[in-house]
Amino acid sequence: MKLLPLLLFLVVTWTCCEGNHVRCKDPSQHHLQMRLIRLAPEASLILLKDNTVTDVELKKCPKNMNHTSELPQDRSISPWSYRTNEDLNRYPQKITEAYCLCEGCISIHNKQQNSVVSVPFYKEVPILHKTPKCKRGRYIYKLRYIKIAQFCICRFHKSKF
Repeated sequence: MKLLPLLLFLVVTWTCCEGNHVRCKDPSQHHLQMRLIRLAPEASLILLKDNTVTDVELKKCPKNMNHTSELPQDRSISPWSYRTNEDLNRYPQKITEAYCLCEGCISIHNKQQNSVVSVPFYKEVPILHKTPKCKRGRYIYKLRYIKIAQFCICRFHKSKF
């Protein structure tokens, strides 16, 4: 019988407060950007790379090298293009990432060589990863490093050595 008033109090308190709890929100983009640069100054490089044009549709391997292009990815013997790597649980949510256009590499004679393969060159870049934890009404973001393809290079098959 002594538990009944306590139980009644808990039910009334829970009912009154249920609709009033504070939902967690994301910090502002400016706040996240400043925090990322403060924790990892090299992050400014990926934030500046954001102006790279990404493909709407994935491109295919060209028949030959484009010697007249001003873009290094077009003049390379291991050509590449860019797509958007998107993750809503990190900052920045969108990162430009390279992808290789050919399996092999293009020779000077404009033929694809299959003794070498075109592979992405990865670099670890800093990001802020969103955690499920909340502090003062804002989600907490933790510094992490992820590998992102920067460009493509040619390398020999492992079986050739």
